[in-house]
Amino acid sequence: MLNTVVDGETLLERVTQTNTLGERTERAEQCLATLKLSLPTLIDKEDNKVNAAYAGWPDRFYVVGVDGKIAYKGKPGPRGFKPAEVEGWLNEHVMGEREPQSPKR
Repeated sequence: MLNTVVDGETLLERVTQTNTLGERTERAEQCLATLKLSLPTLIDKEDNKVNAAYAGWPDRFYVVGVDGKIAYKGKPGPRGFKPAEVEGWLNEHVMGEREPQSPKR
């Protein structure tokens, strides 16, 4: 379920499986806008090859290196979904000598 705003009215909408790339793009844009997210977002094609390859369901953290290869692969959620673990990995492997930034809350 996703709270959406349509014509100034907040609606609770069921998020259903999409069948086309156009539908997936529309749903992703809706989620980004509703959740007020501004991050690079990729959309799997209808063949679901990315989903099959990376098993991101139900949720999982991946860090992709500048070489395009998986640098960090978290365990599947909900029990394996550990934001602090990936943050520690990023601080150790990416931040290097730089001082880690505390998240704004």
